[in-house]
Amino acid sequence: MTEHSKEYKDKEEFRKASLALTEYQRRHNILRKDYELLLDITETFKGDKEKFNTQFRASLKGFFSLVESDIFGLNQLDSYEGYSDKHSFEDKFKKTFKQICKTWDKEEIIQNYLDSKYKSLKIIKKKRDKLVHPKSIQDIIIATDEEFEELKIVFNDYVKMLHSIMNNFFIRVNINDFSELKDIFKQ
Repeated sequence: MTEHSKEYKDKEEFRKASLALTEYQRRHNILRKDYELLLDITETFKGDKEKFNTQFRASLKGFFSLVESDIFGLNQLDSYEGYSDKHSFEDKFKKTFKQICKTWDKEEIIQNYLDSKYKSLKIIKKKRDKLVHPKSIQDIIIATDEEFEELKIVFNDYVKMLHSIMNNFFIRVNINDFSELKDIFKQ
């Protein structure tokens, strides 16, 4: 077995896992590219405070659309025990990535991220929560260049962590001959 792979003995489970992995990867790539473009557009408005604030707020919300989509997709592939989309963000984030890293023998990656980068993600998340559920005018963020740079760093750290996990990430099925492989995806 490849060092970072999960083997399925049941062909139907393998088919479902393959479809879940493919769907997750496609969705992630679309959202990540959209988000990178959103950051680039936000950067161009640094000289126009009103447009910069609007774009920053959209960027802040957009980042967590990507993260939440990733959490959902990874749980479709290999969910942690008792997974519910209704769990708190922090529980879902930690449990999802710990589960994935445990299954694919990459626990060091998530532990390093949680030890050194997760605190910044939580700070950004609190700002996003206030923005999405404003209780006062102060919750509608007036962005600074520093906050925007912080958001870009958190995004880049997250993507780096995720790509490290997904590098050499495989699923396998135990089949007797390749003709069985065609049958798996006919359904």
